[in-house]
Amino acid sequence: MDVIRDRMIAGQSSILGVYNFLEENEGLPDEQLALRQRHLMHHQLKWARTKSPYFANILRHHRTEDLLGRPEIWGDLPLMDKSVMLKNFDEIRTRSDIPFAEVERYLSDRSLVDRPFNGSDLLVVSTAGTSGKPGYFVYDRDEQAHIRAQYFRFMRAILASITPEGPLRSAAIIVTGAHMIGYKMQQHLPPEFFRMLPVLREGRAVTVEETAAELEGFNPQILTCFGSTLRMLTEYKEANPGFSWRPLALINTGATLERDVQQRALAAFEGVRIFDLYGSTDTGYIGWTCERGSMHLNTDCMRIEILDEDNRPVSEGEFGSITISTYWHRTLPVIRYRLGDLMSVSTERCACGRSLPVVKELLGRENTLLYRRTGTGLAPVPQGVFMEMFETISGVKRFRLVQESPDRVTVSVVPLPDSAPGLAERVAQQVTPAFGEGASVEVRLVDALVPPASGKLLPVERLFDPAAERAKAP
Repeated sequence: MDVIRDRMIAGQSSILGVYNFLEENEGLPDEQLALRQRHLMHHQLKWARTKSPYFANILRHHRTEDLLGRPEIWGDLPLMDKSVMLKNFDEIRTRSDIPFAEVERYLSDRSLVDRPFNGSDLLVVSTAGTSGKPGYFVYDRDEQAHIRAQYFRFMRAILASITPEGPLRSAAIIVTGAHMIGYKMQQHLPPEFFRMLPVLREGRAVTVEETAAELEGFNPQILTCFGSTLRMLTEYKEANPGFSWRPLALINTGATLERDVQQRALAAFEGVRIFDLYGSTDTGYIGWTCERGSMHLNTDCMRIEILDEDNRPVSEGEFGSITISTYWHRTLPVIRYRLGDLMSVSTERCACGRSLPVVKELLGRENTLLYRRTGTGLAPVPQGVFMEMFETISGVKRFRLVQESPDRVTVSVVPLPDSAPGLAERVAQQVTPAFGEGASVEVRLVDALVPPASGKLLPVERLFDPAAERAKAP
């Protein structure tokens, strides 16, 4: 790899330069791509070792060649997460002009959302904290170019799948006026081609009727939104056939799209294509759906490990926790960062011909993996079990299942009209066996499920730590 490419992937070039580099990677043979990934990780480790006091300490006893060539030594490196990042922010950072105290002060003041951090070109953002842990992240101008190039890679697949008439317009339904990466990276895009539609306006939730009117007025061919928002728009279209907005592509982001939402959206919006964009404020874009419908992983931007509960690599094709080491984070290096999501990677290739690996199943947050008691302890029950279960229970419009402990579950159900009598009992009868004898399942019929301020309403959530529960066992 030549010097120009070294500088490019390190964040020293333009968006177009990074995009061209990523596009080239998609056609490389496996061996050549693996060499390139090793080369990129080598440079990232060298940077972290020399620029970050935190990683200088962690890496001081390991040669880079051993870390890259011997999996058992790589596996000895400690894991990071948001808590580690916050606790060690001043030791992890590689720049002197982003002290934690100033970053925290800036992110704590929403009146500064539209102002640059200390007059710089740095992108300083926070996460919504839907995983239970807030996070602070900083990207310099070159790192922002990487994020945008990754997005354009995804958009190329979308544009290969649709045929827009006239100028291409897109919109995103997101939380605005907050220090979140989606808002801050898109706030200066040309309004004639892109609109941000708020989830909240002046402290109140924007109604689906208001959003529908804005979509009709702007008429974007492409819309990005959370799955919960797509569900509301689909229900609105089903109830209002005259709703004239005709999207060509819908991009789901923020959480795994429920199967029934996808099926209903495809039926409601004739001819639409649905894509998934999987990313995080912490690490940039991780995966994206191609024109053939497979979700590819950006393994030329990051090293992805799938680990079990003991932080060991899972067997091929099995699901586990996603751990990421990026090749391009230089301001706040990210090495062995446990994201908190569950995934399995397919052993098969996509028919699109790209060399990038394909996601077998994205199970969502670790706190959406539920558990049941067994004779030997706890056994996992993936959320997909309940997604499929509720598709077969008549009378359920929406649901949210929360497991407070291995023995206590609460299910909130929004019933369809005239289906409330006996619905709670039917739901309890279906759900209880999944958690085993002795589990208490409470079913509540509610008028609506209200998304939190982040806009991400998880249909399935776990509130306890399974490791702590196992520790209690005799």
